[in-house]
Amino acid sequence: MIIIALLAFAQNITFSLVSRSRNRDNINYHIISSLLSNTVWFATFRYLVVSEMNWELFLPYTIGTVLGSVVGVKISVYIEKIFGIKA
Repeated sequence: MIIIALLAFAQNITFSLVSRSRNRDNINYHIISSLLSNTVWFATFRYLVVSEMNWELFLPYTIGTVLGSVVGVKISVYIEKIFGIKA
């Protein structure tokens, strides 16, 4: 259950990055965040499929995605500030 929570956490961090990068003036930021997001998405869903989408994974997956989303926005704001990326 820890594995899916961590994967879901990483998935939503990278999803937040790619979501914000779509509205920014830096294509490299979008390319890098898209690659990260799609890689983590694939790993997460591979794990879920191999686990046969067991309902025991629902709670850790959901908690991981919520926390990852919040942390992802904070990381994105930090990256944008460091590199001067604007909307």
